[in-house]
Amino acid sequence: MKNIMICLEKMDIGGVETSVLNQALEYKRRGIRPIILAKEGVYNKNLQENDIIFENFEFELKNNIDMEKATKIMQVMQKYDIDYVIINQYPCLLSVIPACIIRKIPYAVYFHTVSGYRKEDNTNVFNWYENTFSIYKDLFKISFNNANKVIAISEGGKNYLSKRYDIPKEKIEVLYNSINLDYYTSQNKENKKQNWVLVSRLAVEKMTSIKNSIDVFENFDMQDKHLKIVGDGPERENIEQYVQSKKCKDKIEFLGASNDVMKIVEKSDVVCGVGRVILEALAMKKIAVLVSNQEPKQIITINNIKNETEEGFCGLDLEPKSCEDLAKEIQETEINVEENYNFVKEKLDIKSNILIPNSSKVDYENANIEIWNLIQKLQNTIDTNENKTEEVSLLKNELDKAKYEIEEYKNKYNNEKKEKEKIFEELQNVYNSKRFKIVNKMANIIRKK
Repeated sequence: MKNIMICLEKMDIGGVETSVLNQALEYKRRGIRPIILAKEGVYNKNLQENDIIFENFEFELKNNIDMEKATKIMQVMQKYDIDYVIINQYPCLLSVIPACIIRKIPYAVYFHTVSGYRKEDNTNVFNWYENTFSIYKDLFKISFNNANKVIAISEGGKNYLSKRYDIPKEKIEVLYNSINLDYYTSQNKENKKQNWVLVSRLAVEKMTSIKNSIDVFENFDMQDKHLKIVGDGPERENIEQYVQSKKCKDKIEFLGASNDVMKIVEKSDVVCGVGRVILEALAMKKIAVLVSNQEPKQIITINNIKNETEEGFCGLDLEPKSCEDLAKEIQETEINVEENYNFVKEKLDIKSNILIPNSSKVDYENANIEIWNLIQKLQNTIDTNENKTEEVSLLKNELDKAKYEIEEYKNKYNNEKKEKEKIFEELQNVYNSKRFKIVNKMANIIRKK
């Protein structure tokens, strides 16, 4: 194994993006050359600093196989003599899967989410894709069933994938969200609680967790406390307004987006967040407070760290606490950050949670047929819809014509009605006139004679 291509949407700040950066560094350490295929983002600076090859590429989410982009991907594959491909996000499937099949390159597909399969509504990631873009009803099956490996980050995710898409369990490997401890400073600042940091995208789906974190900080009783909010997004102005309504507003600072969160966390004592933010805090021996997207949760300790490892530090099964109670617990509890760190070092170091690619030859004969059948199926659907559109257009024209004719008849009828009314009115005038009455009287006299 020499060259591995890692595909994702964009090198921006996020859990998947940080995971990819850690993957790339570990592959490089092992003598495997990683090539990142994604749209440029703030993490590009980190790739450059570590001399990791990056190809700027924009994956487009639509309801069709993208052969134009697949052709460009095959050119990248040829350029770097790619032996293996890792697909991290599902918009990549539309072009990467046909490229891998045509070039006969083995690939792995990641299932990064933990909460995205818990419900059977549209919060389920697979339901959303299949309901929004019908192509994914077939594409997921093709992608998973022809993959060299499918990677889940929890046992629950593995079981769900196996059942939903009939994937043999031996094909699905569980690799926990992990961290490259070679790149994280782990100075022990046990139970210092003055400096807080909240790391989050400032987006609508994160509003509850952000406000909860601010409320926990507000209820934390320390005069010299300070909170830094790291991240940016469309809801920043609303969050700034929310902060202005708090007594602790002068102790809260917005830092915006950063590609060097590690240094900010290093100077902090208490880290609030969810997912990978918590993992990084534990790796740096900080007090990690899990504040989920629904309600405040708990401090991570050795008592709940194992369960949260399985849940990707999302707090789905943790008992929620009020902001007041959680603030009080942080204030009064002695947290053994060294114990947490030792667990991370033993179980969550990337060295023991990295995919070892298998570059053996692959037979994609059936996959080729499946992909082209899917393309034909989509084309037939498009043609049918176009025919339906044409039929609708013809019917609309007929309807417009009918409406016009009805309006013409209506106008004609109204004109005739007016004429009749005019004649009737004239007759009435004649009938009621004095002359008509005299003539009528004389006619009656003549008839009697």
